Amino acid sequence: MPFGPKVVVTGFGPFGGVLLNSSTIAVQTLRNRWRSMEPGLSPTIDLIVLPNIEVSYRNVDVVVSEIWNIIKPDLVIHVGVDATSSTIKLETQSGSGPYVLEDVCGLTCDFEDLRGHICTTLSLSEPCALLQSAGYSCCLSTNPGRFLCSYIYHRSLERDPNRTLFVHVPTISEIFTPDYLGDFLLLLIISLCKQCGLQITQSLEDYFRKQTTRT
Repeated sequence: MPFGPKVVVTGFGPFGGVLLNSSTIAVQTLRNRWRSMEPGLSPTIDLIVLPNIEVSYRNVDVVVSEIWNIIKPDLVIHVGVDATSSTIKLETQSGSGPYVLEDVCGLTCDFEDLRGHICTTLSLSEPCALLQSAGYSCCLSTNPGRFLCSYIYHRSLERDPNRTLFVHVPTISEIFTPDYLGDFLLLLIISLCKQCGLQITQSLEDYFRKQTTRT
């Protein structure tokens, strides 16, 4: 059983007209890619993927509590879909509520943080530039929306802004394939693990160096 650092990655399930959420596909692809590169029984980092979180405010509260109180992660990456986006977005801050859009249970959330939004303290400019130079379409964003994506981000940032990030992915397409999104998340997580001082295996280090130094 792994005893090393824990990295938690989450995706969302279906909602509204989104029957198959791109975030689910992206994080599942990431998990498969990670396992193929870390086949040993005791990998340096324990990657924990929760691919299909119900799009409801109550469930998000439960999941966030379990992540931080039970799993006790060293890094958390929440992933959600932005169907209007043509690029991957690294969200630098959460919203502050209230959340007036109905979830899959038909409920809204009147939670509002009077402090305003919360910013992640992870340094994102360098990882973003590095991934852009590796050929990935990505940018920094200050608008996570006013739905569950922003809500789960805010709840985790309340726990620890030093170890939390939200990533918006576009819908699956000819450009943003499952492999494209999964590989992007893999490289991003390796970069953030290095930033946070979490030890990675040589195979991940070699892969990261190869992918980010291509000419």
